[in-house]
Amino acid sequence: MITGKQFAQQANADKYRTIKYSQYDCQAFVELVLRDCGVRNSSGGVYNWKGSNDMWRHALSWKGTIAECRQTFGSIPDGAWVFMVAHDGGEVIRGYHDNEGNASHVGIYCRPEDRNSVRDSTKGSNRDGVGYRPLSDFTHIGLPSMISYGNEPTPVPEPTTKVTKERALEALETLTKYVKGE
Repeated sequence: MITGKQFAQQANADKYRTIKYSQYDCQAFVELVLRDCGVRNSSGGVYNWKGSNDMWRHALSWKGTIAECRQTFGSIPDGAWVFMVAHDGGEVIRGYHDNEGNASHVGIYCRPEDRNSVRDSTKGSNRDGVGYRPLSDFTHIGLPSMISYGNEPTPVPEPTTKVTKERALEALETLTKYVKGE
């Protein structure tokens, strides 16, 4: 599994600099970075969500506001997905009736040096394609389940000492006495 730092480093690659919005919109850009990192879905194929709303609802193991993310994790993890989410009824128009809000845009939090914090693909008055914008343009953070951010439950370690047959029988005898009330 790829780490958030690795995903952020890939998102910062210069090769995306010339991509136009007509080639890759915001969702497709995030999917492209996943593909370039070798991340595949459970059936071995590439991810292909229906848009940022679909990503917001089906790709994340954790989601919340920027403030909630900072409170929960201490900071925003590198490689986190950032969303513009509004609770304006837009989700209902798009067929969602879950009170999750309307995610209208997605980008990748990657903190490049001397640039803004989020890399995304957009079309507007000052940009057409992949570039950077400030985190303050976004409202929510999502941690996708296919990327490791180091906040997953710690696996239970294997026992460091071997249990001998004698110790196991001794424990079984003690347990048997306890169950019998002796």
